[in-house]
Amino acid sequence: MTQPTAYDYLRLILEEEFLAAYLRFINQGILHYELTNIQEICAPLLEGLDEDDRFLRYEIIGTITDYLEEE
Repeated sequence: MTQPTAYDYLRLILEEEFLAAYLRFINQGILHYELTNIQEICAPLLEGLDEDDRFLRYEIIGTITDYLEEE
């Protein structure tokens, strides 16, 4: 498997863990905008991205949760 980009990895997590928000962003036409914002706040976590690191995934889920609560 090829190494996913940070954007693709965040999109996958958003879709799998926050399906309602993901679908809302698609329906509103703002998915790219929101993912770009999420990528910006997750940037320090994504250095040396390892998609198999479950602790990284948990950190990202927590960060996305905080982001979505601020909406």
